[in-house]
Amino acid sequence: MVAVVSGCAGEPGDDLDDPQDAEPAAGKADAMRATCASVRCGNPDAPNILFPGNPACSGQGCERALAGADLFIPPRNGEPWGDTYELGTMSPGTLSGYSSGRIALRRLALIGDGAHAVMLDPSWPDGLRDFAGRGPERGEDIVKAWLEADPARTFLLIYSRRSTGWSGYAALQASEVGTRVKVCAVDQPHLRVPTVPHVQGALVDPESWDNGTCRWGS
Repeated sequence: MVAVVSGCAGEPGDDLDDPQDAEPAAGKADAMRATCASVRCGNPDAPNILFPGNPACSGQGCERALAGADLFIPPRNGEPWGDTYELGTMSPGTLSGYSSGRIALRRLALIGDGAHAVMLDPSWPDGLRDFAGRGPERGEDIVKAWLEADPARTFLLIYSRRSTGWSGYAALQASEVGTRVKVCAVDQPHLRVPTVPHVQGALVDPESWDNGTCRWGS
């Protein structure tokens, strides 16, 4: 675990609390696109997927150390739009998005698969946005509709107390799907959220994960 923490702590000059957005036009130069030969991705056939945030931590992505046999992280840092949402297994257990990777969770609207979804410190207040090509909507409304489509589904929000962009998702706890929405807080700054102890467990078994702050809605 020590190696994981030191490898993702951020580089000198990084603003550890910097919120991350990503524009739809970003990253369209395929010739410059990273591959799993140049960044750590884990197992492409893993049952769980984490859509990554913007390039940080030496440009590799601060979440890369979490990839493994049971968690695939597509090589698309800073590119949550386009076809990124289609990457990984077509029979996922858990779909997660870290930081700007929250945008790739539009997969919940465009494909509608997965048994569990995790938002790992979204960091940016999107408001109304055209996530799925059907006009402006709020990310939390996409999550709510996805939960309503299957009563067995759950949603986990892990947010940094130093961050932003999470309150709309947390408010789902007071909605009709609230009993299937779990919210947990961490103290680490945004770029260090992937170094939270045992956070990889939240991305593969979100129902069981608990850092002592987690609460289900009502």
